[in-house]
Amino acid sequence: MSQLRLQDSRAVAYRALSLGALLKRGEWELTVQNLDERLIFDDVREHVVHKHNHLNDQLGHWLEREKINHYLSQSEQHLLKKPLGTWSERTLISVGWRIEALGVMLWALNRIDSIPAYDTQFEAEQVLAPLDLGKSTIDLIWLASLRTADELRHARDGAELWNWRSRATELERLGVRPPDGVKFSDVIRATAERGFASGQLPRLMDGDFAVFGKAYVDLTEDEFALTSAIAYERYFALNWICELSSEWESIRIDL
Repeated sequence: MSQLRLQDSRAVAYRALSLGALLKRGEWELTVQNLDERLIFDDVREHVVHKHNHLNDQLGHWLEREKINHYLSQSEQHLLKKPLGTWSERTLISVGWRIEALGVMLWALNRIDSIPAYDTQFEAEQVLAPLDLGKSTIDLIWLASLRTADELRHARDGAELWNWRSRATELERLGVRPPDGVKFSDVIRATAERGFASGQLPRLMDGDFAVFGKAYVDLTEDEFALTSAIAYERYFALNWICELSSEWESIRIDL
């Protein structure tokens, strides 16, 4: 079994703070952009916009004061510098999914007790509360410590397995075929059984991954989209923590 080259615990803490700042900015973006859909007086609208612009300015000062801006990716720097209310819908969606990456990082840092099942998202309050955005980061940074390599490897391998299952569905839909004499269902069954035997999958259903109380193959489009996005974000973050993908910028946020 290969030896993991884990990220430094402080690097993971700074990455978590960077993602937290991006998610908080995303919350304010939604508030400001949704004002157009609400019937409110102009002076109330102006007050809300002014308040959130002030909060956004404070966030920028905090990132600079705590030297977190040095750990932001180029895409994150670009997005955080844009005027409030100008993010595209696609960017809002992409940033919103970073909650899953942040969740596993806080788990890796022992700030969250467990990772939810792959049909359950992390809650925004759950992942933002431990960061104390806007306050001193000295405790989070200097007291940062990672879970054991075995725990991180187990979580990474589990996320890889779930990400593989969603990719298998996509390939099958694209018409890709396994070698002659092999069916996708056979490949999935064999992979699922190995995952169950290794403890990566808590249970199986009809020879498939069990999710939403059913076999993966029976997921609705919305259920598949949710599970697939959760798996991708968690897998990417855990890969980065384990230094299998050391450059965070290799995952691109649409601008």
